Amino acid sequence: MKEPARILLIDDQKSVAEVLGALLKCCNATLDYAPDGTKGLQRVKQQRPDLIFLDIMMPGLDGYAVCRYLKEDPATRDIPVVFLSAGQDKDVTRGREAGGDFFIGKPFVSREIVEVFERFVTKAD
Repeated sequence: MKEPARILLIDDQKSVAEVLGALLKCCNATLDYAPDGTKGLQRVKQQRPDLIFLDIMMPGLDGYAVCRYLKEDPATRDIPVVFLSAGQDKDVTRGREAGGDFFIGKPFVSREIVEVFERFVTKAD
């Protein structure tokens, strides 16, 4: 059996991690959680994820800064980053400018999460 995909969620709302973790179980994936940008970057260095779901508005480093840092580092630039936010069109534009690969609005529906997982993780197999 294939090893589960490693997904990292960086979001200051723990409830998002609970929902996302439950959704990803059906996809042969494990979820790691970081409550802010600084801890998220530490987790990426500890164990490289296959995909990152990233909130925009967080205390300390916001999602844009985290994404820019990841995309500027040759060791992490190819990890897909999917922004999760209740934001507006300007957030999508800023997310793309920061190097984000995709954007999902909050509240999200389970189908969106599974489709993004399949697009970025299973296509890499």
